[in-house]
Amino acid sequence: MDKEFNLLTAIRIILKWKKQILILTVASGIIAALFSVFVMDEWFLSYSTFYPTNQSLSDRSAIFGNETQVEYFGSKSDVNRVLTIANSVPVIDFIIDSFKMAEHYDISKDKKYWKTIVRKKFEKKYEAIKTEHDAVQVSLYDTDPKVAAAIVNTVVRKVDELNRQHVTDSKQKIYNAIGEQTIKLQADVNAYIDTLAVLGEHYKIKVSTGADGTVLVDGSDYHAVQLYKSIMSKQSNATRELNNLTNIKGQLNVSLQNNETSLYVLETGFASDRREKPVRSLVVLITVLITAFVSLIGVLLIEQIREIKSQL
Repeated sequence: MDKEFNLLTAIRIILKWKKQILILTVASGIIAALFSVFVMDEWFLSYSTFYPTNQSLSDRSAIFGNETQVEYFGSKSDVNRVLTIANSVPVIDFIIDSFKMAEHYDISKDKKYWKTIVRKKFEKKYEAIKTEHDAVQVSLYDTDPKVAAAIVNTVVRKVDELNRQHVTDSKQKIYNAIGEQTIKLQADVNAYIDTLAVLGEHYKIKVSTGADGTVLVDGSDYHAVQLYKSIMSKQSNATRELNNLTNIKGQLNVSLQNNETSLYVLETGFASDRREKPVRSLVVLITVLITAFVSLIGVLLIEQIREIKSQL
């Protein structure tokens, strides 16, 4: 009976205050609508979706070899690496500096730790995630749809640059090391040739080719002939190695000149013509519901306090 009585009492109170509750609720809805239109910023979303490609496709072994079964897209570790790069401080700081985000967010550089403030505000609007299909998606909310699209596309280019940098640097180090080795081998070959020329002239050594293609070395001094053969063998080996390294160096140079992107972009960032936030109808609805709920609780408390006071 108490529950029924209390419920009836609550209904009577609500009916008693219904006019005030209705006015307050309608007023809050109107204020929320005006606030969402004239005060709240409009936020536009831009995003780009991409897959990392298999960077071994640009290796000399893939270009000049006979590999026929090579995966075009990268592995899960490639996806995770690209995702880490997209969320890294170097990428975010590059965007903050390139697009002057402090001025864009109206944050004074005179403030202490202004860059940290800008970075935190940017990170609230920025997101780089792995999708359910193992792609990487970079997205950004901004009040200017063109700026949002430009930032997203710049992030993708910067991620591509940093993703390729490690592989390119490794190739460049190998290329430089082989270059140094070829210079040394060329010097050795030249030295062998000069020595052979001196020995041949001094000891009257003659070199000819036999019927079976073998190289014949003739001379009157046996020890000089043997020395000549030994040096000629070293010169032949050094020349063979030099030619091999020169070939590899040329292939590496082709690989280095390959400027193919390390990302396969499915969706390029675009300037949206429709805002994503705020959803004004949702703002008004939530405000109205909260106001109505608070008003109901409020009038019940007011009547309860009056009842308590009357009993004192």
